[in-house]
Parts: sequence; C-alpha cells; structure tokens
Amino acid sequence: MKNLLCLLKEKKTSRVLRGELWISGTVLDELGLERKQDSIVTISREIDANLCFLSYTNPIQQLSVESKEMEINIKKAHALELFCGVTVDGPFERTVKEHGFEETMKLFFNEKHLNSQLEKHTAATAFELAAAEKAGADLLILCDDIAYTQGLYFSPQKFKSNILPLYQKLRNLVKETVMGFHSDGNVESILNLLLDHGYTMFSLEPEAMDLVTLSRVLPSNIALMSGIKSDWLMNSGFNLHQNKKEILIYIEELSKGCGLILSSLCGLSNTASLNQLKLLYRLLNENC
Repeated sequence: MKNLLCLLKEKKTSRVLRGELWISGTVLDELGLERKQDSIVTISREIDANLCFLSYTNPIQQLSVESKEMEINIKKAHALELFCGVTVDGPFERTVKEHGFEETMKLFFNEKHLNSQLEKHTAATAFELAAAEKAGADLLILCDDIAYTQGLYFSPQKFKSNILPLYQKLRNLVKETVMGFHSDGNVESILNLLLDHGYTMFSLEPEAMDLVTLSRVLPSNIALMSGIKSDWLMNSGFNLHQNKKEILIYIEELSKGCGLILSSLCGLSNTASLNQLKLLYRLLNENC
C-alpha cells in the first residue's frame, strides 16, 4: 500500500479519504459483532472507509503490548486494503484518568509533582507507541485532551515547559512512522510547536476551530483528520439531505487546503450515528 501522507499530498484519489477514530462497543453489540478490535476493522471495511483505528487500551478489548494481537489486526486491515492507525493516550490524558481533572490541574502549582506524574505516564505512552510501530501501524495518533473551546487548560508557556519536551521525546521514539495529534477544543496556539516537532496529522474539533482557514495556512504535507461535525451524526433532528448543500460546500472548502481525512471527533456511539455516517458517505459518493 502507498504511504498515507504521499497519497494525501498527491490529491489524486477519486475521493476524500475517510475513517473514524472512535467506534463504541454499543455499535458492535447492536450489530451482533464480538467486542473485539478486529470487529472495528470489519466495520471500517463494510462502511467503505479508507482507514481504521485500533488501540491497546480500547474499552472494547484491551490488548497486551507483548502479544501479537495488534500485529494480527493490522495485517487483517492491510489485507482488506485499509490503512491502520493506532491511537495512544498521552501523558496529560493518563494523569487525568489516574487523578481526575481537578486534581490534575492542581498539580500545575507543584512543578516537581507534576513533572513526576507526566514523566511516569510518558513512559507508558512510549511503550505503546513503540509496540504499535513494531506491529506495522501506518499512523500513530497521540491522544491528549489538553484544551476546551476557548484554548488550552493551562498557559502555552506551561505547555512549552512541561509537556512539549515529552511530546518531542515520544516523536523521536517512533521516527519511522507518521505521527498525528488529537485533542478536543482549540489548540491553535500550539500547532506550530507540534509541527516543528514532527507531528504531521491533526485530529481537531470543527466546532472549536476555524478549520477551513487553518487548512489554507498549513503546509501541503500536513493533514487534518476532521470535517464531520458532531451534529451531523449525533443530532437526531439533523437532516443530512436537507443540509446537503451546506455539508458539501464545507467539505469541499476543507479539501482545497492541506491534506484531509474525513473524520468526526464524536465518533460512533450507536447504530443511529453509524447510519448517519453511511448516509453521509453516500451523499459524498453521489456528489463529489
């Protein structure tokens, strides 16, 4: 299979590439599929996506880093002509999971304790990233929800001094694989820093950032993983057909800029959202 970034840069594909980061266990249950990560591969192929995403810590099925299961699932994806990405929780995300959000934010007033926690969790992140690269992943996504709609949870200076060096260490560990970054919220203030440290793909929230403008200023060798708004999938009152013109214009404008992988940040929480996604894909196939 062709290198993912090369394919995006060429922009010679017959359609915008597509793939979902998150598919819930509820979707698998409602479809009668096993709660296993190879079921994610199966669904991704059945909905005619180009990418699927797995994780060692997915609630659907946690995988041992030492086992060969990730490699087997990636090979299955490749056999079905899917690119396969692996998502890995970042150090801030892991610290929040251990201590809760409020306690984690208090750590920013205790530099020594903060750095100790972040470094501990960076080691766990690094372990999974290295294993995923070895297993043959086409793309690695560092998932660290460090922002809300107005910006970072902490100052850009705190990010630069306490978190960015850890991101740099993680990127340097897996130099041979395309690496992206995911966060909810508005992370525009740190995008250039991430670009400078080798992150080339960004899963960003369309409700929190002006992605059309951003796509025009990002280099052509960078890609956005976004473009599907949560309302399109999650709002039962949203009619895709009635809003077809608005949707098609938005996606077309996004695709004129840097690379684009059409994806949502809300993910697929149930079969209703899956059916909306299928309908969206059909609209794109018929009109793009």
